[in-house]
Amino acid sequence: MSSDPEGELAALLPRLIRDSRIHYIDNLRSALLALVIFHHAALPFGGIGFWLYISPYHPAGSSRLLSIFVAVNQSYFMGMLFFLAGHFSAISASRKDWRAFCLDKLKRLGIPAVVYTLLVQPVAIVLVRWAEHASIWAGLKQYYSGLDGVRGPAWFIAVLLVFDLVYIFIRKVFSPSSFLIPSSLDRYRLAVAGCILTTIVTSFLIRLSYPVGRNLPPLGLQLAYASQYVLAYTAGTCLSYIQQYLLVSHPARALALAYLFAIISLAVISIPFRLTPSWFAGGANPAALLYAIWNEVFFYFIGSALYTVFHDWSFTTKRWGNTARYSYGAFLIHPVVIVALQILVDTGSARTIHLHSVLKTVFVGFFGVILSWAAAWLLLRIPAVGKII
Repeated sequence: MSSDPEGELAALLPRLIRDSRIHYIDNLRSALLALVIFHHAALPFGGIGFWLYISPYHPAGSSRLLSIFVAVNQSYFMGMLFFLAGHFSAISASRKDWRAFCLDKLKRLGIPAVVYTLLVQPVAIVLVRWAEHASIWAGLKQYYSGLDGVRGPAWFIAVLLVFDLVYIFIRKVFSPSSFLIPSSLDRYRLAVAGCILTTIVTSFLIRLSYPVGRNLPPLGLQLAYASQYVLAYTAGTCLSYIQQYLLVSHPARALALAYLFAIISLAVISIPFRLTPSWFAGGANPAALLYAIWNEVFFYFIGSALYTVFHDWSFTTKRWGNTARYSYGAFLIHPVVIVALQILVDTGSARTIHLHSVLKTVFVGFFGVILSWAAAWLLLRIPAVGKII
């Protein structure tokens, strides 16, 4: 065990709190990261969104089921990760000097972001170029010559690093204002309504110039979703004060209904626009406005229900072995694992090539989770890596 338990708290994926693990938060984080892997597994097989590998057999958006799966994921899963990260950053900041906080964040977030961009993403590119029978050298040359910031999933930890540094600055310069924390259920509901409305408006306005799918260097952040991430991180820093209001009754039923209404409502608003990504990505049009409303409303309802399920369910409040310890590493290595599996199912026998897109997604996602955690276990056997992640 580390001699600096608070240093562990400052990591992206904190493990120790007052000498004991909060298992339900560990498990929620691990489940969300596994969902990230399934999300990326679906993209080249008919889902909507950019990914390193493009399947020649499944055009983007060709699977309505996977497109809806990806859209529903996008509404809440990254926001929830920022929410959890903000909570633990607040705990860490309350326990250590601001200089130590900043140095620890630079080590645990900054170094992995740089290493991923310079080494891990290029490995995935090599795999893709090999599968396409294209020049590997030309692909790498193009990648490095056009490098203008972090790439791939490393955008998340790069943005989180910025959020953490801004947070510690605000905390250092301004005394925490308790009057901003809702002190009753009615005030909490009013704050939620105000924050959701503000996020809807700002997201819609931002997407007039920065539509969904457009990354902004050097962080690689999609400004289209930035408002939600800021709200989620900020709410996370206040979690210990608002948790009693965040928890919902009958969480399993609430989660099922939230998913059901999310899917049905997305299908309904998609009918006039045929689920065409360009309509929803941004611009002064009703589809973009409807998507902004839909995305933020279901971020709250799915997110709060999911959090409550993990908070209340006896299975999720127990330790899931060493799953949490290796989840950060799994997140960092999963693009290489996923790309390799996607190429495998697309270049295997004729039987595997013509598998249904959903079956390919399930296969790649399932084994992607297992192999990503296994690869992380191997990585953390390296002492220098284990000290950082």
